[in-house]
Amino acid sequence: MVPTNQSGSYYVGLETPMQFCPGVGPKRASLFAKLNINTVGDLFWHIPRGYEDFHTICPIRQLRPGQVGTVVGTVSQTECRVPRSASKVYNLLHVVLDDASGSLTAVWFNQPYLAEKIHRGTRLLVHGKVDVYDGYLQMNAPKHQIIEGPLETGILPLYPLTEGLTQAFVRKVVQAAFARYSSFCEENLPLSLLKKKQYPERKLAFRIMHQPAPGEGAPTEAPTPPGDPRQQKRGSGQRAFEGVGLPPTPWELARRRLVFEEFFIHQLVLRAYLGKSNTLTGISHPMPEPSPWGERCLLDVAEPRHWPAWFIWNLPYTLTDDQQTVCREFEANLHAAQPMNRLLQGDVGAGKTVVSFYAMMLAVAGGRQAVMMAPTELLAQQHAENLRRYADGIPRLQIEVLTGSQKTKERREVLERIATGTASIVVGTHALFQDDVQFARLGLVVVDEQHKFGVNQRQRLVAKGETPDLLVATATPIPRTLSLTLFGDMEVSTIRALPPGRPQLITRWTQWSKEEKVWEFIDGLIAQGQQVYVVCPIIEPSENAPHLPSTEEAFEKLSKTFLPHRRVAVLHGRQATDEKSALMQRMKAGAIDVVVATTVIEVGVDLPNATVMVVLGAERFGLAQLHQLRGRVGRGTKKSYCVLITPDRVGVIARQRMRCLEQTRDGFVIAEEDLKLRGPGEHFGTRQSGHLNFRLADPFEDSMLLHEAHQDAHAIYQRDPGLDDPEFITLKKELFRLYGDFIERRPS
Repeated sequence: MVPTNQSGSYYVGLETPMQFCPGVGPKRASLFAKLNINTVGDLFWHIPRGYEDFHTICPIRQLRPGQVGTVVGTVSQTECRVPRSASKVYNLLHVVLDDASGSLTAVWFNQPYLAEKIHRGTRLLVHGKVDVYDGYLQMNAPKHQIIEGPLETGILPLYPLTEGLTQAFVRKVVQAAFARYSSFCEENLPLSLLKKKQYPERKLAFRIMHQPAPGEGAPTEAPTPPGDPRQQKRGSGQRAFEGVGLPPTPWELARRRLVFEEFFIHQLVLRAYLGKSNTLTGISHPMPEPSPWGERCLLDVAEPRHWPAWFIWNLPYTLTDDQQTVCREFEANLHAAQPMNRLLQGDVGAGKTVVSFYAMMLAVAGGRQAVMMAPTELLAQQHAENLRRYADGIPRLQIEVLTGSQKTKERREVLERIATGTASIVVGTHALFQDDVQFARLGLVVVDEQHKFGVNQRQRLVAKGETPDLLVATATPIPRTLSLTLFGDMEVSTIRALPPGRPQLITRWTQWSKEEKVWEFIDGLIAQGQQVYVVCPIIEPSENAPHLPSTEEAFEKLSKTFLPHRRVAVLHGRQATDEKSALMQRMKAGAIDVVVATTVIEVGVDLPNATVMVVLGAERFGLAQLHQLRGRVGRGTKKSYCVLITPDRVGVIARQRMRCLEQTRDGFVIAEEDLKLRGPGEHFGTRQSGHLNFRLADPFEDSMLLHEAHQDAHAIYQRDPGLDDPEFITLKKELFRLYGDFIERRPS
């Protein structure tokens, strides 16, 4: 059966849904969808997070201590036991592997689930560093591959996975997809640019990323020989080796080419948007009367133009000078005829949300609707609760929440109130993008935590009104070196100063060997009535990342060993929305002492009594993300703490991150330091939530390529804003595929 789309046309090439990809089908396609892979094109952009060099199989007898090698053998013995001495190691799996030349022992730590997979008679490939223990060759915690079919050798890609997908299966699907669909991989960059930068064509770039051949330079985990110039660290974004006398490898050029493509297309979209927005006439919202910044007087809540002053004067605190300045900037923008296109940036806890609320009050006071888009349902509910509290006393101001988990009847009623204009302010999540969400008179769009949303997503919401104003907010300050390039000519409002009265927040870095003392200290704080967040990088133990602490393991350890007398709960993204909301309500009510969570609590959860943040495996998080996480505590009046726990030995970059967090709480300083510290090789760590939804590119790590793309896109747009030159045919086609009519110029 030939797959067709809803219109009855045949799917072509990279637009083919994953379920029609060889070896996938509907059930497995749903697993790929969890990784945001819905089409073959998405699969090509699912770039490996690293590589393993299995292209040389060595007989066991030829292994030498200190060498990194790969062997294949048959398991002759297995033993799973618990060490006698108390330590972090609570489980040891010993496996004896034989081939025709000799025997090798492989040992895994704290991975008891492997004993269910590895048995006597299992054919096994192991890859790691060889040591000698009691006179026998041994590999500790080697990479491994259970061989059930043909042996996979060569430079093997390591893909980001989700539960239900294995490395072997994803590799097989990628290979089959590339064999069938790579001929549809059209070149979309102008040939003149490819020639100037000596980049490979798109098809070749994807092949090198997914199927690198030995000698093409794909970076594996094999140690670099001492003195090799590739060990040297270069400045941020400089991934090639010109500075140390070595030309870039084919793999390096392939990666650069794909990163440049993402940046280049993003920059062209920005140029098109700015060119269009500069010609538009927007909504001129009336100025507030009286001014909230003048003498106080009697107000009438029946008069909408009094609402902004009423809102400011009834806040339980006084806005800082920075916040007042930003509010005046909003007033000027909203009163002007040209649509507002403004970025609001400020540190964690600087008070961005309340000034965003003020902008919404300005819009509704003029008879328009305002909408705020939040990245999570927890945050949307919290924003709505705060708004209702602040606006209590204005009877005509109706605030609605729209999320994906609402029941059909409730959703239908909310949609009706939005469409009729009864709802003055709407707070929601991605559910706001749906076609059935229609506004009566949308005047302002506010996007909270903008880095969680792409340009196209924001514009889908803006398109629900007639040239409404746009305000995007971020708690991840953008270094000045990147802000213009990332956001074009967007006006920027900045809140630097934190509100007065914030408690002291102490950050300390420690190691796993001192973990017991950490929990003793925290137990004392809980005894004083304080609450704790514990953050882990993953939900459950993973054979792909065996040394990463998971929420499941941390929950078991705390509830049974270190804090058995305390109330410990788990929070992560796989739980249902109702379950997460109920848990946070229990935390708010003081019924939970410790919440073990993933980074689901990074954004928006605001509990004043939570005074301690413990990050397990802190070396696996980026500097900016760690700063975001610690911003979840210190929001009340009590002295607060952030404890970062890492292995006893970590890399130089990780140490610098931990020291930076210990020394400063200033998010702007941290953003600049983050830009300096990010360097080559960082993409093999756990990637942060990407800015602007780039699949591969990172504006910090690849800042030089971002600047190049900015300059090249500007030059092309100046020369040919409609991209009508035949050289740009496939580029224009790609822009329309990704962004639709958003990139069209406004008809004259």
